[in-house]
Amino acid sequence: MVSRISLLAAMVASAVAASAVAAPRWVRLAVPAETPESAEVISWNTDGTPDANTVEYGIAQNALDKSASGKSFTAKGKLGIVHEVTLTGLQPDTKYFYRVGGAGDWSSVRSFRTAPKAGCGPVKFIASGDHRSDDSAGPNPKWASILGEMHASGAQFIIETGDLVKDGDDINQWYNHMEMAQAKSGEIALMPSFGNHDTDNVKGATAAYNQIWSLPHNDAANNEDFYCFSYGHAVFCALSTATHNDAAGLAMQAKWLDKELTKHADKTWKFVFFHHPVHTSYIDLKFLDLNHPPNEVKQNEHFVPVFDKHHVDVVFAGHNHFYERFAPMKGGAPVGSPKDGTVYITTGGAGAFTYDEIDVLGFKIEPMKVICAEGILGMSGKAKGSQVCSGKHHFIEVDLNGGEFKAIVRSTAAQNFGTADKNKGVIETVTLSKAFAAPQNCGTSGSGGDAGATDAGSTADAGTADAGSAPDASTSDLQVADATAPDTAAAPDTASALDAPTAPDTATTPDTATTPDTATTPDTATAPDTATAPDAALAPDVATGQDADAVAADADTAAGTQPDTKTGGTVQDLSGGNLGPLDAGGGTSTGTATSKPAGGDSGCSGRRGVSNTGWFAALVLAGWIARRRVSA
Repeated sequence: MVSRISLLAAMVASAVAASAVAAPRWVRLAVPAETPESAEVISWNTDGTPDANTVEYGIAQNALDKSASGKSFTAKGKLGIVHEVTLTGLQPDTKYFYRVGGAGDWSSVRSFRTAPKAGCGPVKFIASGDHRSDDSAGPNPKWASILGEMHASGAQFIIETGDLVKDGDDINQWYNHMEMAQAKSGEIALMPSFGNHDTDNVKGATAAYNQIWSLPHNDAANNEDFYCFSYGHAVFCALSTATHNDAAGLAMQAKWLDKELTKHADKTWKFVFFHHPVHTSYIDLKFLDLNHPPNEVKQNEHFVPVFDKHHVDVVFAGHNHFYERFAPMKGGAPVGSPKDGTVYITTGGAGAFTYDEIDVLGFKIEPMKVICAEGILGMSGKAKGSQVCSGKHHFIEVDLNGGEFKAIVRSTAAQNFGTADKNKGVIETVTLSKAFAAPQNCGTSGSGGDAGATDAGSTADAGTADAGSAPDASTSDLQVADATAPDTAAAPDTASALDAPTAPDTATTPDTATTPDTATTPDTATAPDTATAPDAALAPDVATGQDADAVAADADTAAGTQPDTKTGGTVQDLSGGNLGPLDAGGGTSTGTATSKPAGGDSGCSGRRGVSNTGWFAALVLAGWIARRRVSA
């Protein structure tokens, strides 16, 4: 009898162990390269049972009446076995429920929503970057909270500008990353680009980064290091400035990107994202680097001509742990309107230690003012075209609705020294507009989950929906919403005084002005488009905009845009070289230079005197931040 009980106990233990080995973990979504309105990529990991690679799915949570299987392979160490399944034949703009696994064990039921047909419905996505930790743990502890806010926005996917972990060749860090993200990763797709901290001691398909993510494949390097995917009436292309980043590799990517953007010329919106910024403000203190310089891997001479040729709407980068937006740029110089250039944005605030203000022994130290405005010891790092900077943790919530682009830059609850709802706010709201002609074959997509009400066989429409509308890049306009706009209802950061509207300040020299310069006409006499020779200055050194002598002249480089006749409103002047508010924990930027903030505010329209003790504290903080930045 005892032996039978022992045998039964052993059998139960064996079954429990087998179930644990087969239990799916780290379920995650990815957008396929084409036809996201009818397909979805799902992957997950197990510690064994490579045949447990089935997805059961349906349009009702209690009726998962379809199934699909895929491929499995053994990954590095603790990553175990990776399973990848691509669902096809799905309905556009439809919510699906699913679970993954096999006979051994199943995951909980999750959900995703397919894309609308091209041009037939709104698209919401998130842009973010640098959620790595500052030590060797993997992701930053703040990442889970920030990811939760991203998921709560209702976005369909996240584009990530790189640096997901600190050391990409450490499997433990990737393990910790997936553990932290798994609560939401099965319901919002993450589409990353390679950061310098994500690289492995091996390259290509065997790198941990490539084993974890199921990304679109490129035919240039025959891997997933860089890729494009379409979604609705937009195309998104991820480049790699961390791999294939020598001259030959960058040239290869540029040639490939040119081909991809040509293939997707019918898309209304074009976005590119990668790690190292083309343009960024940068302060060189000689004895230490407070932040990363622009064009760090010499990518500009390869990439910028392609961006200009195809008129990419927005380029997102990371690497520097702050937010910065530039006026529309072409050939390395600001131009008057996004109809003439590309908006460059740095978004590196999704977890890693940022450049937010800090109080040191009673002195307020504001690193972003050192980098983006006043400078330090007479040196300013403000780049040509830089308009808005913030050192807060943040992400960018983007809505595409036909010819309208709206980006809300949200500061998050999690900040450098604590997490609280009062930290949530709106740094700025940016809009772009262009002509748009809706396709005629939209049918009834967007039915909120009624798959039977949509056109089941129209996956080919994704490539043709916009055929009747020529690329409209030449008609776009750029606005920054008024601080009182109702669409910025996020809770303001009560610790910041920037939420209060301020009188317009059209000063062209914000670093030295102490009072609003109302006598200055905002550059209306300058013809920006004719003053800049198209594509004549594509050399990397020119595109960086780091000439300190040119900073003061930057405000006069480009004129404001004309009234937006499509909406009846007046487009705010965003190309005058002004910085706008810094570290705006709530409210929005008006786009024109603001008047000098009240004492204690973190705007930078004027210069405040700082004691020697204050400068010493600033230098100490700068050194500390530089150490935490950990250049690689």
